[in-house]
Formats: sequence, C-alpha cells, structure tokens
Amino acid sequence: MKEASAVILLHPHDPTVLWAQRSPDIRFLGGFHAFPGGKTDESDRSVSVSNLSDPDLTPFIVGAVREVFEEIGVLLVRGGEKLTKGQRASLHDDLTSGRSTFAEILEQWGLWIDAEDFHYSGFWTTPVFSPLRFKTHFFIATCPPRQDPYSAMAEMDAVEFIHPAEALARWRRSEVLISPPVLITLKQLESCVVSGAGKSTTEIARSLRILAERTDGEIHSVEINPHTLIIPLRTKTLPPATHTNCFIVGRKEFIVIDAASPEEGEQDRLHELVDALIAAGGVCRKIYVSHLHSDHFGGEKALQKHLADKHGLDVKIRTHSLTAESLEGKATFDETIDGDESIVLKDEFGAEFAIDVLHTPGHARGHLCFYDQARGFLISCDNVINTGSVVIAPPEGNMKQYIESLERMRSLPGLKSLCGSHGTAVYDAKKKIDAYIAHRMQRERQVLECWNSGTTDIPSIVDKLYVGLDSSLVRLAEKSVEAHLEKLGGEGSLGK
Repeated sequence: MKEASAVILLHPHDPTVLWAQRSPDIRFLGGFHAFPGGKTDESDRSVSVSNLSDPDLTPFIVGAVREVFEEIGVLLVRGGEKLTKGQRASLHDDLTSGRSTFAEILEQWGLWIDAEDFHYSGFWTTPVFSPLRFKTHFFIATCPPRQDPYSAMAEMDAVEFIHPAEALARWRRSEVLISPPVLITLKQLESCVVSGAGKSTTEIARSLRILAERTDGEIHSVEINPHTLIIPLRTKTLPPATHTNCFIVGRKEFIVIDAASPEEGEQDRLHELVDALIAAGGVCRKIYVSHLHSDHFGGEKALQKHLADKHGLDVKIRTHSLTAESLEGKATFDETIDGDESIVLKDEFGAEFAIDVLHTPGHARGHLCFYDQARGFLISCDNVINTGSVVIAPPEGNMKQYIESLERMRSLPGLKSLCGSHGTAVYDAKKKIDAYIAHRMQRERQVLECWNSGTTDIPSIVDKLYVGLDSSLVRLAEKSVEAHLEKLGGEGSLGK
C-alpha cells in the first residue's frame, strides 16, 4: 500500500470546496470527482515544515502542497503572495518538467510551508477491490487570495469550487461518481457549513478525523449512488482480484446480489450492513445469484437464514433457471427466472424505482446483469469488470452470445456508468464496453489469421498470440481461443 496526500481546499470567501474530475483514462478512479492530491514522493521527506508538532506528518503535508501545485496551480506556501501569476506558471513548468525539484523552488524563492495553514482530518485507505491501494492523508486548507485554481495537468479536469450541497445533488442525480472519502467529506461539510452549524475549520477537521478513526481509515462499503451499495467480500476468485463485489440495491426495499463469500467473517460483515439497513426501516425483498461461478455464490443461504432468524423475514433466493440447472447439488434456489424481469424497489425516502434484471449470457449461460435506468447505472457482474479480464470458457461460455450481450448492454437507454463484480465503478460505461468489443474483435481477427495461415491447433495459436503469458494462465487463454474458434466455425468463417 502506498502513501498519499490530498487537500480539502476551501474558498477564502464562499462556503465552497474545490473538486475536479480525474481523467477517465487514469487507471485509479478514472472519471471520478476527487480532491487534488497524489502519492507521496521520497523527496517530500527532505522539505521542512514550520510550526509542526507532529513531525511524522511532514512528508504528507509537503506531498499535499506539491501535488496541489502540480495539479491545479495553487501554491499553498508562505511568501507566495509576492509571486505574480506568470511567475507561478513558470515555477509550475520548472517543477513538472523536472528542471527543478520542489525543494529547490522553495529555497530559491524564499518560500516555506507552515503547518498552521493545514488542518489534519485523518487518513482513509482505498477499498480492497481496488487494483491500486493508497493510504491517503487528508488536510483542510484555504485557497490563498488571488490564486485561481485551474486544470494544470491533463489528469485533472473540470476544476471548480462547488457548494457541498450542489456537489451532493449532482451525485444523487448520478451525474458524477465520487470517491468514498470525498463523499464522506462532502456530507460532513454540508452538515457543518451549509446547515449553519458555524463550525470552524479546526472543528470540521476534528469531526472528519473522528469519522476516520472509528474504522481506522478502512472503507468497508462503497455508496456508488443513492440506490446502490457495494461491499467487497473475500472469495476464491481469479487473480489479480481477491474479492467479489456484493451489491445491495435499494434502501427501504432492497435486494442483495451475490452474497458470495463462504467465509463466516465475511458473511458477518455483510449481515451487519444488512442489519443497519433494516434498522433504518428497510426490508430485503430478494437475494440474487448472478451466475454459476464459485466466487459468486456460497453465502446466500447464510444470509437467508440470518434474515429469518434475526428479522423474521422469508426472503427467497433467486437466479436464472440455467444457473440453477448447472449448480444442482451445489446450491439451492427458491425461485428461478427464464429471461428478463423487473423488480420495483424503494429508495431511502420510500420512492419507488425499478431494477431491470437482464439475461446476458456469454460468460455463463445463465448470467444476469442488473440495470437501474433511473440512474443510468449498470451492475454488469462478470460481463464487464474493472480488475482483470473476463474469461469466456466453453461449453459454459459462448463468445457469440457474449458479444451480443455486450452490444445489448451498450445500447441500454440512458446508460452512464457501470460496476462489475471485481474492481470499482467505471465512469464511462459505453466507452468501456466499446473497448471490450474492440478487444474481442481484434483477438478474433488474430485467431482467424492463425487459422488461415495453417496454425489450427489451440495450443499453437495460444503460443503465437499470447507471447510471454504466465503458465498459470495458459489454460484460460486456450479456453478463450476455443470460444473464438467456436464462434468463427458457427459463422462459417473457418471453411470446411
């Protein structure tokens, strides 16, 4: 896990806070709205900070100041008021081009960092489903007068000061995705600043720090939008993934999708979250299993029993009939579906909304996806994921059906974002699906070229197309090639 810093930058005159959208092309939280910040460099330890009572915070404050300057052009230092806008721009170019280090810039221009300008609000660690994990230290600071933040690096766009209430309103309308610590902070700022509580910056920082300390900075569940919660559960899944996302959709009436972990400790974490929803007036309507793979079932019966024993609820476990058929003797289901269906749930205010349960075969015959059209949000399960790759393994997997399912998902009305069973949410769902389709079509062309050149046995095709592949993944690559050959053969592209 890497160390990082971020700044909750307040406007000097208005009750607003700065945020920006991370480039959708960035691997870590691409497309999400976040506060400026980034990973701590070793060089940050060589810069001193005045009036700092806790020297352990030195590299994190320095890293925060450096990152804010790099990303949005704001210089949070003492002595900076003597610099013109042009001089700051020149120093920014010196830093980002590597002509000068941050320490050299501070020394040459007589600038220094004062700890009294920063209020530590604790740290948060990236959820376990992320391919990159950071322990990020957050600081509250005020933007210096006459410094206008701007998009100083390509990785940050739409830089703006925004009222916390407006930021949360955009999130509730699913116009933006917000990283978990930013969402927590915005909700606290809304209550402390917007509500007229009149708390000082120090008090706000202290309240945020208490929130982080309650869980030692761990984020156990992620609120993707007002309808959908994710709790990653540890499962025996394919690397690099270590967890399978369990989705809870709805509040006053909700469903649980893929209570996947057979581990008692992981089940307890899920049950605690479900208990909290019920304590807030919620009712669980159904438990769904998305498909047959072993990292997607295993905890549903335990959840069903917990709901019955503790809450007196008779909640049915539901899946596609093809999944039930494939898992006969391994799992039991109370109800099955044969195609698509829609289920009406209720949000935290009791307002109804519909979730479309879609039969999207290809990865597995009975694979289900779940679409919240009101939010433009797709739970793609294992059809599209943000960590690792999707395996299409015959006879259960079918490449032709998989491509058709991808195309159907892409054409869903109002589609904005998605989240699969492994990794975090994807901001631009259509772009991600397009990339999946393009990758499969490119691989299909490569397989066909091998076939037409006389390389027709699967191991030899794998050797040609997957150069340097880890030996543990060869079998999966062979199944993928088999799926492509099956599709090509069915279309008559392989000849006689």
